[in-house]
Amino acid sequence: MTTVRWWLFSLSFALGAAACQSEQSMSLRVFTPDGGDPWVGDAAATQARLRVEDRETPVQTVSVGRGGSFSLQVELVRPDLRSRIVVEALRDGEVVGSGGTPLAQWASFGPTLLPVWVQRRDSVEPAPWGEGARRVRPFLFELQSPYVAAVGGALAAAAVDVFDALVIRRVEGASAIDDTFNRDASALRLADGSVLLVRGCVAVLWNPSNNTVTTPTGRSAPQERCDVIGSATLQEPGGGGLVLGGRNATSAVARVDRVMPDGTWVTSEALTTPRDRPSVLRLGELDALVAGGQGATADYLERYGPMLMAAQRTVHTGDERVDRRSRAALVMAGDGVALALGGVVAGSDALATEDALLDTRCATGGCPVLLGVRPLLSQRRRDATAALAEGDRVLVASGTGSDGRVADAVEILDVSAPRNPSAGVAVASLPYEGLSMLPLATGSVWIVGGGRSESWLYRH
Repeated sequence: MTTVRWWLFSLSFALGAAACQSEQSMSLRVFTPDGGDPWVGDAAATQARLRVEDRETPVQTVSVGRGGSFSLQVELVRPDLRSRIVVEALRDGEVVGSGGTPLAQWASFGPTLLPVWVQRRDSVEPAPWGEGARRVRPFLFELQSPYVAAVGGALAAAAVDVFDALVIRRVEGASAIDDTFNRDASALRLADGSVLLVRGCVAVLWNPSNNTVTTPTGRSAPQERCDVIGSATLQEPGGGGLVLGGRNATSAVARVDRVMPDGTWVTSEALTTPRDRPSVLRLGELDALVAGGQGATADYLERYGPMLMAAQRTVHTGDERVDRRSRAALVMAGDGVALALGGVVAGSDALATEDALLDTRCATGGCPVLLGVRPLLSQRRRDATAALAEGDRVLVASGTGSDGRVADAVEILDVSAPRNPSAGVAVASLPYEGLSMLPLATGSVWIVGGGRSESWLYRH
């Protein structure tokens, strides 16, 4: 059960032109999880701060009473702007906990009570909404604010999981998708906001705006994809993207297809080597760093872009510990630096003992790709998942160790200096394989999967 502690913030603002004297108010109710309440315990916060990220509304700070109660009032300067409201807990001037709302245009709200989820810094807590399905490696999407969704990976036939991050609740009645698309399917969001799920050459469209699942007409996947499953995807911001690699009944494949923003399919140049569900980082429009998923004799890295010559795609670091790696988590850390975390020595089951720092700006030559290797993860693992969170923190979880057991530590790496990151520090235990992560507009990272029916939120 989640403990609910409550304080009310009154937000008042004038609507319309300056001559208009009508005002309306709203309140925020602070929710704090068990074990993650920054206003209790020996190191309890002594102040509460409310800031609106519109760069104009003054920040308000008040003292917190012995019982943990406080109240704040603020007049929004620009309620017509889409902005985020952040609640912070402070002790001796240091932020020790925080929470935020999604982006919203607050002038559109009438008198109402909205919750804000506040937790201690660098903590992982059960999310305040309940999942409808147990999932493994689902695709996570931030839909039109404030909605988020988990699609695919369900262990049994289930509806899409949709959550309203503004009122912190599950949206009931989401459409169910064919169970075929819960296993080894790939997903991309299209320009109209619908989500395309494809497995082989069969596809369905889930449209969250009207909550329907349909079969695309006139935009079928190529027949040559019929025996290909488990492809990775590169999502383009305007919709569509690339569907890369995967496997057939006998081996990994090098096939690449482009999905246009309207869902039309176009065959693209193949990868330089077959790759089964590789890791993919977007470097630019239809430009990706692809890693892992390769066979025992192939290179770990390649740069993929439909217009790149084959000689420009192969990426060698000159270090066998990196060039012969597989099953590492690839994550962007900022300043053009990507981290390859964990993994195994290609062609073996031996865990890599060091992690790699890669300069993605050098992936097509002209400067060294490898910035160095060092042990960043304290718990060595393969097949981890990672995401860049607010506060320049890389969050790492999941994967398996040398004995095949699931790695349990959730680690954070400080990448405020991305070319000199700090080693990981364990902040929680999630002993589940097959997790997925999505940074949210609230400032939290949503962690879903592991075959579990609950999910979690990380907050720096």
